[in-house]
Amino acid sequence: MYQSTIQALTTIFLVIVISFAANSQTPIYSFTFDSDLEGWTAEGISSAEPDSAANALWIWSENGDASTGAFSDGIGPIASLSLGGAIVFDSDGYDNGGSQSGAAIGTGAAPAPQIGHITSPSLDFTGQSNVILSFYQYYRYFAKDDGFPDENTADFNTPASSVEVSNDGGATWETFVLNEDITPNQSTRSTDVVTLDISSIAADQADVQVRFVWDGEYYFWIIDDVAFYAERGLDIAIINFTNIDNFESPDFVLEGDSVDLEVMVANYGDVDVMGDSIQFIARILDENRDVVFSDTGYHDTLLVNDTIIWDFDKHWVPTGIQQNSDATSSYVVVYNVRMAGDTIGEIVKPDDNVDFQSFVVRDLTLRKVPGGDGFGFNGEFSPGEVENFVFGNVFDIPEDFNQSLKLSNVFFEAFSVDPDNDPMAGKSVVVWVNKFPDNIVENNGVILAGEVNLDSFDFNTTLEDMTTMGWTIGVGSYGFSPDDDQNGGPFFIQELSDFNDDGDVILEPGNKYFIAVSYDGPANTIAQEISRDYQLYQISTLSYYPSIGGFRLLSTSETDYSENIAAIGMDLEFTTAVDENPLPVTAVKIFPNPATEYIRVDLDFEKTTDATVFIADAQGKILSVDVLRNIQRDSKTYTMDRYPSGSYIVRVATKEGTKTEHVIVTH
Repeated sequence: MYQSTIQALTTIFLVIVISFAANSQTPIYSFTFDSDLEGWTAEGISSAEPDSAANALWIWSENGDASTGAFSDGIGPIASLSLGGAIVFDSDGYDNGGSQSGAAIGTGAAPAPQIGHITSPSLDFTGQSNVILSFYQYYRYFAKDDGFPDENTADFNTPASSVEVSNDGGATWETFVLNEDITPNQSTRSTDVVTLDISSIAADQADVQVRFVWDGEYYFWIIDDVAFYAERGLDIAIINFTNIDNFESPDFVLEGDSVDLEVMVANYGDVDVMGDSIQFIARILDENRDVVFSDTGYHDTLLVNDTIIWDFDKHWVPTGIQQNSDATSSYVVVYNVRMAGDTIGEIVKPDDNVDFQSFVVRDLTLRKVPGGDGFGFNGEFSPGEVENFVFGNVFDIPEDFNQSLKLSNVFFEAFSVDPDNDPMAGKSVVVWVNKFPDNIVENNGVILAGEVNLDSFDFNTTLEDMTTMGWTIGVGSYGFSPDDDQNGGPFFIQELSDFNDDGDVILEPGNKYFIAVSYDGPANTIAQEISRDYQLYQISTLSYYPSIGGFRLLSTSETDYSENIAAIGMDLEFTTAVDENPLPVTAVKIFPNPATEYIRVDLDFEKTTDATVFIADAQGKILSVDVLRNIQRDSKTYTMDRYPSGSYIVRVATKEGTKTEHVIVTH
């Protein structure tokens, strides 16, 4: 589901980029690699197997993909403007020949780590005072050298990708290291565009060569649409934007919530924007690419190297959020910036004029991020010293939900840093469910300017303090098995107990909950997995290390909450199918029963109120939620033929009480 959604969103992204770049200025030189290497020369420099060095070559790929490696299978091609062919260094394929067998690692045509160059023909820039290099790339990284078999050489921080430029026939080269923000097992987008100002080497030079250098171990680097321009010109770029609170939420969490849409834009070009209108666009698209919300704003001035935060006038208040028959639907937040009325387009980097983030509506699941990205933190926060630590996520239950929920399970992702010598098996962690008091709330000013905080929350508070102050409402534990070291999670904690009476853990509407996983004792060498890719600016993850004291936002700046979001989530279900405070008999009528194709719910309240209609299966798993606001009399029809025959629970909940009925569905 998520993979197909990502592919669809990439297509949307590419279509938008093309629409804003189709009329770009003509380059001095361009190479689209549609049918061959177009005069570029490939050379294999080195391999872990010295006799195979000559095989470590950049090649031309007809489809623009890296398809020969065992661990790149199914990864799509580069999404460049010209499409078609591209040049590729396929480190994965050279190392294993396409086999995932452990015995195949290092037995390919050029075992990793490898070094390979591909060099342009001589380029004449005589008379050019500026030279800007631009190209599309799709890059996935593991390591410059993983240290095997010599552990002393391990390097997981230096990129495998660089560009080198010469103006003396290749006698000397100037190096530009790229992709320093891409960490192990991460990749750029397939639509990524790189721009480099190489004027200091290439300007007014008659014999310039450029080469792409792969120097690393796994996975690939794909290059296309290499072009050289005389100026950078107009180059405005989206550098940050706000998103919703969670990657995955039930529809009732979204319904009626107010999403503050903001975008931060920079002027990276060499032209001041003066007197013309910069156009900012925010849109919400459903999985059919239909626009369910949009807003547009304009600004007149943006000087070179300046930034601006645009806070859209309209907040998105989700209504009518739909889930498919499989109880899952995908949406995407899309931001775009452009010059109003511009028909020329940006010259060198149109891809950064649009950015997006997806989110999912699904059942009763709350999770901040799609999952971990192979990176995490353990108790070695200070080098050489291992300590107990805590990671947790903050979740909101809407005030107008009108229904208490049972915490069905908490799930998290974790891994051993050294599974051979220090496996997870035999170790255990504890999960703590804490209810923040009412006075701890988020301020929502200009989020991208850092005007968000937890009022009245003392960050020096410890997990023990929360228990002492009565915040802790639930507890559970998870013991790792030998299979867990191989499977990698997520791991589900299903035996959760009320902290005070060993009953169910109940979450109440209108409250903020902190779901924390504690790694104590032997478990403190296990790493809590995080995501560095999914962007959230609302406060989400808090971490605790004794050496730094209290809980902290694990990010690189005080205003950037988008980094290092813990892969921790939870599933919810009905507390009970019994009406503890029943509504009057005349207030709700649910019919027909038995039903075949549909059920109808007629509402007739004594006064205006908010109501929520739930449909759940016989076990209490909620299949549909419909939030109705400010109603007194209303009638709603719900399709039931998408569900199999059986018994279902239909409940209407208001602040005044509930009405629950078991409905038999037959087809």
